[in-house]
Amino acid sequence: MTVQLDSKVISSKELIARTGISRATLNNYISLNLIPAPSVRKPEEPGGPTKIGYFPLWVVERIEKIQELKGAGMRMTAIADHFSKGEVEVREDEIAEVEDFAYQSIAKIIFPAILVNQRWEIIWINQMAEREFFNEPVHEIPTAANRNILRLFLQEGLMRRFRNWKEILGAHLRLAKRDLTEDRVEQICRQIETCPIDELRQLWRQSKPLQERPITQQELVLRPLKGKTTRHTLFSSDFREGTLLLYTPFSMQLDQILNLLMGRERLVKALLSRRIPSLTPLCILSGRLESSLHLRTALPPHEYFDLINQVILASHQCFKDHGGTPGRSIQEGVVCFFLSGPDSPRQYLHSAIQCSQALKQMIAALDKRWKYKKVWKNNLQLNMGIHCGEEWLGTIPSSLAFEFTVMGETLVETVNLSEFADGGSIWASKKLIENMLPEDRQRVEFGVRLGTGREKFISPGIYSQVRELVSGDELQRKALEEIRNLAVTEIINVHPAVDQDL
Repeated sequence: MTVQLDSKVISSKELIARTGISRATLNNYISLNLIPAPSVRKPEEPGGPTKIGYFPLWVVERIEKIQELKGAGMRMTAIADHFSKGEVEVREDEIAEVEDFAYQSIAKIIFPAILVNQRWEIIWINQMAEREFFNEPVHEIPTAANRNILRLFLQEGLMRRFRNWKEILGAHLRLAKRDLTEDRVEQICRQIETCPIDELRQLWRQSKPLQERPITQQELVLRPLKGKTTRHTLFSSDFREGTLLLYTPFSMQLDQILNLLMGRERLVKALLSRRIPSLTPLCILSGRLESSLHLRTALPPHEYFDLINQVILASHQCFKDHGGTPGRSIQEGVVCFFLSGPDSPRQYLHSAIQCSQALKQMIAALDKRWKYKKVWKNNLQLNMGIHCGEEWLGTIPSSLAFEFTVMGETLVETVNLSEFADGGSIWASKKLIENMLPEDRQRVEFGVRLGTGREKFISPGIYSQVRELVSGDELQRKALEEIRNLAVTEIINVHPAVDQDL
């Protein structure tokens, strides 16, 4: 039997995952000469194992055939005799010449590559893509909305550089149809003075969306106004973080691209480490746990950490339910970021307020459980502040994950606002309330409590500066000087939307 050698390779770890066999079984196949011994070499990426064994890719088919013969009842000695009729040789110099894209650094990709989020804003781009399509440093554009790939294409990227700009745009519209609506695309176009909206609308309607698949491919021809025409394959791969676009040479083997995309977890980690910081509109919710007792001294360590973990884990689930992204926890508290969506740019403001109400109910249930558990009169409450602004967003890598990070005054002011709140109250900035959609604002009861002691009453629909609600001593004691002039109001209740069909 003659075996056709394949110059592609696969690591031992991927081979085991792909075939479902154990490492002991893999070693047994090697000892029986059913497959060749691996070529051991050092991986290119630091931080992992120091050495990895690589097999030729045809070994996958060989193992599948072995499993098939075993399933048919053939003994291993007979299987070994079956394959020993042909001689298998693998030259190490052939393996060494192969570029293993699964282990290649994302920075070494030799063709244009772009990562866009669900709003089709560029969150990572390499220099090849910048030169090919835009001829400008896209990664230096500070505002995420201005890095929208369709906006850049329509603004100057395609029409001024390519004769067949409609074909190129159409290929991207077929992908964008999975995330965007026609109204959203037209809205992007209206922000550009020279945008051909009628042609764009026709292109959108003519572009058939691609089938829902993890990886898609389209042939893409680039006909620049100056230079040679080139043929490419546009690959798109969907990740939780967005869509990766790869503009590969048409002659490149499909196996090479699939090997790159097989290491999805490693690929996403590499992309996020280079994510472009964005100046983005957002809303921040900060919550601080209040207790009648000093929890760190009142509870044994295991119970204290159990309580705090319950607060954080339940809060993170609540954030997820309302479309928020958890941030780094602050002592005995939580932080969440709400971002503007493509179809409803101001819905995120109301989502933050709805989330605060849900958190209040969650803490009330938690307080009830701990009262029963500890038989105490201690009250657990979450004091919350909600504020909005436009700040820098980015990611900071740690050894375990990437943390969503925000820089700027909005975060500081929101945390201070949660320090100002007490008794489980929810306070929001005037800026937040006034930027809400009118129909959302009508569903929110808010105001300021006036009077003293038992004679306090709520004056609805008004705001007050923080310095007018607390004494000068309390401003200093709680370190609230930074928000002394911030106009705020207390969220009393949030009413559900009325179903118009009823």
